[in-house]
Formats: sequence, C-alpha cells, structure tokens
Amino acid sequence: MLTTILIDDEEDSRITLRNFLGRYCPDVEVLAEADSVQAGVALIQTLKPALVFLDINMPQENGFMLFEHIPNPDFYVVFITAYDEYAIKAIRHNALDYILKPINIRELMQAVSRAQELRNKEGIQRQLHQLMKALPQQQQQQAQNPEKLMLPLTDGFVYVPMQDIIRCEASGNYTFFYFTNREKMVVCNTLGYYEEALKDYGFIRVHHQHLINQHHVDRYQRGRGGTVVMRDQKEVAVSQRKRDEFLRMMGFIARG
Repeated sequence: MLTTILIDDEEDSRITLRNFLGRYCPDVEVLAEADSVQAGVALIQTLKPALVFLDINMPQENGFMLFEHIPNPDFYVVFITAYDEYAIKAIRHNALDYILKPINIRELMQAVSRAQELRNKEGIQRQLHQLMKALPQQQQQQAQNPEKLMLPLTDGFVYVPMQDIIRCEASGNYTFFYFTNREKMVVCNTLGYYEEALKDYGFIRVHHQHLINQHHVDRYQRGRGGTVVMRDQKEVAVSQRKRDEFLRMMGFIARG
C-alpha cells in the first residue's frame, strides 16, 4: 500500500484528488490532507508518507518551500499545478512528476504507477536538489520570453510564439493547435486550460469548441451568432452567447 498526504489550499481540489485516488488507484491510502505548506510539513513529519501530492500555487507559501523545511525528503513527490510554465519546465527537466489542473485521470494513474516503481530515497533527494537549483534559471528564462507558450509532447515539450497560433479546437480532453508556420499539433489538455493561459494575449473563446487569435481573423460573417473566417480559411462558428464579447474585442462594439 502506498501511503500519501495531499497538500493543496483548495478544498475542492483535495476532494477531487481523493475521490480519483479512491476510485482509480486502489493501492494508494490517503493518510491526511493539509491546506498549507506549514500544515503539510507537520503531517509529513508525523505520518511518514511514501508519497506526497503537492500543489505549487498556494497563496502564502508555494509548494516548493516545503523543501526548505524538509531538505532531505524520503517520500516521492507528485507536483500539482495550474498554468506555471517555468516550474513545469524545471520539473520535467529533472525527471520529477507533475499533474495539471484540472486533473486528468490517466495522468494521475501514470504518476502513481511511477511512484510505486521509483521509490528511492537517494534518487528523490538528488532530483529535488537539482530542481531547486533549476527553478530560478527557468523563472528568468520565462521572464525573458513572456509571449511563448509551452506545449507538452509525448517525449518532452516545445515552446511556440503565441503570435503564431491561429486557433485552438477542443476534442474532449485534448486540444488541437493550428499555426501560421507549422503543422497542427494535438496536446493532452483541455481547451478551458488554454483559454485561461491565453486570455491576456488576444485570444477569445467564441464557441465551446473554439478559441481564436483575434490577430488572425480575416473576416466576420453576420448571422445569429455569426461566423469567423480565420487566416487558414477555416470557418469558425461564433455562439450567440459569445457574439457581443467577440465584436467588442474586435472593436465593432464600444466597450462600456
């Protein structure tokens, strides 16, 4: 049995993770939950779990600060994060595990499987030490390239300039990306995730299946919601609910 502690400041996220573990990972036993790094440290020291699920983005102390209190951990760590490019790059580079919010069940099961196979105290400590050294470097690189988006691949990741993305299309838990200068890509993440990541860069969700870059709109055809023709000549329906928001963004309706 793989004993674990969940550390996340969001109660709903802990409930979801606990339920997923109970249903899909029967070899995992949740010993306790914590809503902060400080509370998590106390539980780890008392309960000695084999595995810790650790949220990165917490308001008072981010998850990485756990290792200031426990510099030589003897438990396996699976990081949990929303959109945080520099941290994800560093975690991947050092062969540590992470899962993105919203939690994908397949990714969760794979992380638990790796935790069962790779529990090794010296290996864990070495990887975490390398991670803590890498984080400031990755943060600096991210600050220098604020308008690039990291897309995960099966064997790594790729950075793409946001200006090169024409549109994104949902397909269940996957998203198809269409570009000005490369073949389309499919990524294992929801369109809602990328809507949040790209909202400050001229992208708008015009339909439950479509997120578009306003800078690559060729023309708009009126209708009940209307249709957008993108630079790649793809016609994208605009939902009636999203029409006014889209027209406002494009400057056809004055902002209130």
